[in-house]
Amino acid sequence: METAINIVLPVFGLVLCGYLGGRSRFMSEEAVKGLTTFVFYLAIPALLFRTMAKGGPPTGFDFSIVAAYFTGLAANFALAWLFSRRVFSANSDEAAIMGMGAIFSNTVLLGLPLVYGAFGEEGLLALTLIVAFHSPIIMPLVSLIVELGRGSASSLWLKLKLVFFAIFKNPVIVALLAGELYGASGLPLPATVDRFTELLSGAAAPCALFALGASLVGYRLGGDLKQCSALVIFKLVVHPVITALLVLFVFDLQPVWAAVAIVTAALPVGVNVFIMAEHYDIYKARAASAILISTGLSVLSVSVLLAYFA
Repeated sequence: METAINIVLPVFGLVLCGYLGGRSRFMSEEAVKGLTTFVFYLAIPALLFRTMAKGGPPTGFDFSIVAAYFTGLAANFALAWLFSRRVFSANSDEAAIMGMGAIFSNTVLLGLPLVYGAFGEEGLLALTLIVAFHSPIIMPLVSLIVELGRGSASSLWLKLKLVFFAIFKNPVIVALLAGELYGASGLPLPATVDRFTELLSGAAAPCALFALGASLVGYRLGGDLKQCSALVIFKLVVHPVITALLVLFVFDLQPVWAAVAIVTAALPVGVNVFIMAEHYDIYKARAASAILISTGLSVLSVSVLLAYFA
């Protein structure tokens, strides 16, 4: 448990520092936006590019983590979607956003620092494979369900195309692909490039956590708190339980990769859920509440898991 505390408390301590900085206006809204831009467009892409470009594990990448994680993700999405429809009588598009909230983990701003701190480079490689497929699978899927639920078939393919191209303009995805291509070449990173990306990578974790905390200031508790609570339970409890059953008993992953998959599933709701809710003008207050509540509660849930695995 001491190991978990030593990993989790500094991580969430930085999130808290960011929240207090944003709340007290020590960091202006423009400063927070600038820091977030630096993290998203430079620091984290440098970390991911360097990780992939250095060639990955000697035995190669085990893509069974992708199959295991996304099988669990699909099962949890279906359960949350049906629960929302049957229990809360939600429309299909609202149920789709709840389903997204139940599966979309904060893999980048929170997951990368936590996993790297707990499991090192081997854990980071496992998470990188999940991140590579996370947005490209989930966001078009949710858009498709919302558009079909609204009967917007005429513009469906155009919107899906826009979503698809937006994803592949994402600097995180671009960095992953570029790093994988370079790593596949077998060439070593030039010393100058290696050092440059190493310096940028060093800023990724603290800046990402501070930026996450500061960005939480913009969210407020609101909406139907019963639905928010249900979403949080699906995200922090049901999702990791399903993932654990799959990675431990069905796909039989190596221990570190199994642990990373379970911890990733137990991460709080990612901010892209609110972005999607805002885009479609539905579920906004509930999405914001779920992000706040799940982020706070994940201090306990992630601590328990890391105490067991780390």
